[in-house]
Amino acid sequence: MLAPTSTHILTLSNTQAKELAGRFVSIGGATYHFKSYDPDHPGQPPWCSGAEGKAYPLLGKDGTIAAYAKFFSQATQKRFERTAWLIGQQLYTWLPNLAAAPLLWTDTRRGLQSEKIGFAFSAYLAKAVRGETWLEHKTRMVRRETYFPEGLRWRCLSDLLVVLAVLERAGLVHGDLSPNNVVIDYNARGSEPALYLIDFDAFFAPAAGVNRSVTVAEGGTYGTQGYCPADLAAAAKLGDDSVAPYSDRYGRDMLLLEFLLMRRGLPADDPLADWSREQLQRLFAAWRARSDPECVRVLRHLNPATVFDLNESQRPSSVDLAIGLGLSLPERRLLRRVTELPRPTPATLGGRTTLAEKDPAGQSQTVEAQYRARQGSRMRRIRPFYRKVRPQWKVGDDDLDTFIAIMLAVVLPFLLTVMFEAMSSGSKEPENASHYTNPVNPYK
Repeated sequence: MLAPTSTHILTLSNTQAKELAGRFVSIGGATYHFKSYDPDHPGQPPWCSGAEGKAYPLLGKDGTIAAYAKFFSQATQKRFERTAWLIGQQLYTWLPNLAAAPLLWTDTRRGLQSEKIGFAFSAYLAKAVRGETWLEHKTRMVRRETYFPEGLRWRCLSDLLVVLAVLERAGLVHGDLSPNNVVIDYNARGSEPALYLIDFDAFFAPAAGVNRSVTVAEGGTYGTQGYCPADLAAAAKLGDDSVAPYSDRYGRDMLLLEFLLMRRGLPADDPLADWSREQLQRLFAAWRARSDPECVRVLRHLNPATVFDLNESQRPSSVDLAIGLGLSLPERRLLRRVTELPRPTPATLGGRTTLAEKDPAGQSQTVEAQYRARQGSRMRRIRPFYRKVRPQWKVGDDDLDTFIAIMLAVVLPFLLTVMFEAMSSGSKEPENASHYTNPVNPYK
C-alpha cells in the first residue's frame, strides 16, 4: 500500500498550453524550452493531444526535441500514483528500447514561478528518442519518400519481440501498442535500437495493486482501434467505460504483420483488419515463400486467414516467439516494491525567448542567438556605468609639448646606449664556435 500523500497533479488547458509555448523551463538541473508555434502554421499547436492528455515537446540547447512533458486530461490521485509507481521501476535502465519510459515527475509549485504567468503545472518527463513513429514511416512509404529494407524489417520485428518479452517476464503490459506508439530509427547503427516503445500511460501491472490499470471512466484508454483485443473494442463500442487494457498480444501481432508485409501502394492509415483479405493472403504467401522455414513455422499464427479471430490466450507469448526465433533475451527484471511516492522534481519556469525576433539583416535568429543577443544588450546597458568611473587621459595643446620633452629626455639616452652595445659586440666570435653545427633537417 502506497504511503499517503498530499501531492496532487494539475490539468493543463489549451489556453495555458498556449502560454507555455516558447518559454524556458529548468527541470532537474537541465534547461529546456517549450516548443513554439510554427510561423508558417500558426493554427497548429506545438503539442500533441491524445485520449489521455497532452505531450509537449521540450527543446534542448541545439533546438531539437530532447524530451516530452506529459500533462494528463484527468488529474486524479490514482493517475499520479500509477505514474509515480512506473517511474520508480526505472524502465529506461532495462533496455535501450525503453529509453522513452517515464523519467521523473516535475512540478512548478516546488520551483520558482515566472511573474508573467499566472498558473502552476505538473507533468512527467520522458526522454525523446531518435526516429519517427511507425505511422509516419508508413505514410512516407506510401508517398514514395522512403522505403523499408528487409534488414530493417527484421530488426524492428526482433526489437519488438525482445522488448515485449522483457516486459512480459516482469509482469508488465504496455497497454496501447499501435503505430503511433512505436518509433522506428531508420538510421540506427548495428549496436543501436531500431525500434523504441513510447507512451506507457495505459500500462497494466498486477504488481501495482489498486493502480494496476486505469479505466476509460477514470481518464484512461482501452487502446487503439484496430490494435487492441476485439473484446475491448466491442465493449467500448457499446459504451462500457469500465474497460481497461490487459494484453499486448493482438497489437503485437498486427505490428509484426505490418513489418513483414507493408509495401508501397498499401493504405498507411488503415489497420490490417480493414485491408483486403485476398491481398493480405497474397503478400503473406510471398513472404512465406522467400523466408526461412523455421521462421515461418514460429510465426505461423500470423496467417491472415486466422490471425484476426484468435483470442488472447490462443496467441503465443512474446517470450516463446523470441526464443523460437533464436533471439537473445537479457536477464529477467523484477519489479520494485514502491512503498513511498517520489517527491516531484522542482521546475522553474522562465520567460519566452523564442518569439520571431529579427536581427539587423532581417533574418530570424536561432534560440541561442536570441539568448546571446539579449545577454549582449544587457551588457551594453551596463558598460556605460563602468566607463564613467574609469580614469581617462585628456591631453591638451599646452601639455603636449611637455609630454614630448619628457619622453625625449628619458627614452633617447636609453636607445643610444643599446645601439652602442650592439655595435661593439657584433664582431665578437661566440665561444665554442668551432663546435657549432646547423640542426639536421628531418625532411631532407
